[in-house]
Amino acid sequence: MSLFKDYSEKIAAAILYGLTSALGVQLLLQPSKIYTVGTMGAAQLVVNLIYKATNFNTEVYFWYFLINVPLIILAWLKLGKRFTVLSLLSIASASILILFIPLHPITHDPMLASIFGGVLVGIGSGLVFRYGFSAGGTDIIALIIQKNHGGTVGQLGFIVNGIIVLIAGFVFGWELALYSIVSIFITNIVIDRMYIQQQKITVTVYSHMIDEIAKKLLDSLNRGITIDYNLTGAYSGEQIGSMTMVLTKYQLFFVKKTVNKMDPNAFINIQPTLEIMGKFNDN
Repeated sequence: MSLFKDYSEKIAAAILYGLTSALGVQLLLQPSKIYTVGTMGAAQLVVNLIYKATNFNTEVYFWYFLINVPLIILAWLKLGKRFTVLSLLSIASASILILFIPLHPITHDPMLASIFGGVLVGIGSGLVFRYGFSAGGTDIIALIIQKNHGGTVGQLGFIVNGIIVLIAGFVFGWELALYSIVSIFITNIVIDRMYIQQQKITVTVYSHMIDEIAKKLLDSLNRGITIDYNLTGAYSGEQIGSMTMVLTKYQLFFVKKTVNKMDPNAFINIQPTLEIMGKFNDN
């Protein structure tokens, strides 16, 4: 029953992402040629560039889905079936709803379009991140890089969004590019509020297999781990170990996956980290 509830909530989050993103793009951002984050923003840019060059109108949903196809294949090979299926559902949901929601501006004020379009996209993105999958795009690439090379890759989204804004500025004018920066900034703020793991986090794992889990994580993470063997459960009276580490959202994905695979009965406590003093590699 709990498994069904878990999956039903994730499916609902994927569909809600599609709805909020489609509303934000079709009613606010795309009519004003204001761009959002990641592959959705890239799809908007492709549509507008093709129209400017050929006067031929293509659709955002088509390019959004097409750009994500190779990324979904990579996710299937590198990140697992469950993550990929849920991410594909969010991509398909957004694509289908963009197809059916007409391109119709509800405001002609670009600042209002930037703010509320950014809010709508951020709400959906924050939900899918909270439930442990993605809406495709740069997050899939980031997770694959994290898995293969360790460290963090938070700069990747910044680079992609920066390229979109620069191209938009050169081709369509810098005023629209500046409004796009506002939209992207608002989206990231909303994601941060909904998904606290977007920032640094402290993770504590309680398990009877603490040595095995720590060894596995040390082999794949560029992070220090502090272990305590001298803990006792008040209810059970059993001795148990704990391990504590400071992570980023990309590393959290692999920690949860590794711990659940090695010890399904482990208890994981995830807390926001306000500040770090000392050595912490952000690259």
